[in-house]
Amino acid sequence: MKTHLSALTLLTLTTPVAIAADVTVNFAGLNQLSGELYIAVYPSEETMQSHRAIQSQIVSVHKKGQKAVLADLPSGHYGIMVFQDLDKNRDLNTNLLGIPTEPYGFSANPNIMGPPVFADIQFEVSSAPVQLTINME
Repeated sequence: MKTHLSALTLLTLTTPVAIAADVTVNFAGLNQLSGELYIAVYPSEETMQSHRAIQSQIVSVHKKGQKAVLADLPSGHYGIMVFQDLDKNRDLNTNLLGIPTEPYGFSANPNIMGPPVFADIQFEVSSAPVQLTINME
């Protein structure tokens, strides 16, 4: 019995533990205090292109200093895409040219024309909590 317990203890001590941290996202430029923020977190270009978020949230907008907390993201690189669904149709509305007509934003606040690539919006998560501000356009 002691042998099994000791082996289990040894296995527990040598098994790597995933380091995770919370990411608090502050949203700047929310000019309309209505609708919902659709937040998607991606760990790679591939998951971003295929719309396979590893974490997502829907947050009702009710104040200028709106925040969201993404809990326990394992250490690594991530990108966040968000849009404010003003009419609650669950889609980012666009005009005939495909330009968004509802507010949107990305982590790292890239100055780009068109959809971002992962490298434009990535940020790093390690063991310490992360604070981000996403500017809504």
